[in-house]
Amino acid sequence: MSFPTGISRRCLAAAMLAACTSAMAAPATLSCRFEAAASGGQVRLTFTLRNTGTTEVQLLRWGSPFEGAWFAPFVTVHGAGGALPFQGALRKRGDPSAQDYLRLRAGEERLAALTLDDAYALPPQGALTLKAAWRWHDVITAGNAPRPRSAHQGQEQTCGEVLLKR
Repeated sequence: MSFPTGISRRCLAAAMLAACTSAMAAPATLSCRFEAAASGGQVRLTFTLRNTGTTEVQLLRWGSPFEGAWFAPFVTVHGAGGALPFQGALRKRGDPSAQDYLRLRAGEERLAALTLDDAYALPPQGALTLKAAWRWHDVITAGNAPRPRSAHQGQEQTCGEVLLKR
């Protein structure tokens, strides 16, 4: 391949790398915490997600508590007998729609609440160790949702650990 005068392969490669790197979005700056409370024989979980960054972020809700249901094991549960198996529904999906994304402005916070009993067969009593973590399948920090699955850029999310004594 021939190059115009003054441009070497090394310069061209460096320019291409810089263009690709600038096209990739920086990870979203998110903080997450969750709480668990036992009441009336059920365990209620509350998740609080906050965009601590300076720009808006759009997060694909799939497989997170912000989807509003248990379609993935985003909380692991350990009791006296060890890990409890996830019994919630699992979904296979095509490309997302704009409604599948959670939009958080800079500094904005959102809450999600779910009942743990809907996804796990909990023992009637005893302490439980709960750990919340999932992967945002697509995080958009520049541009608009939705994106096709082939263009998704994911990000891991940890939300903490809780010891629930019942």
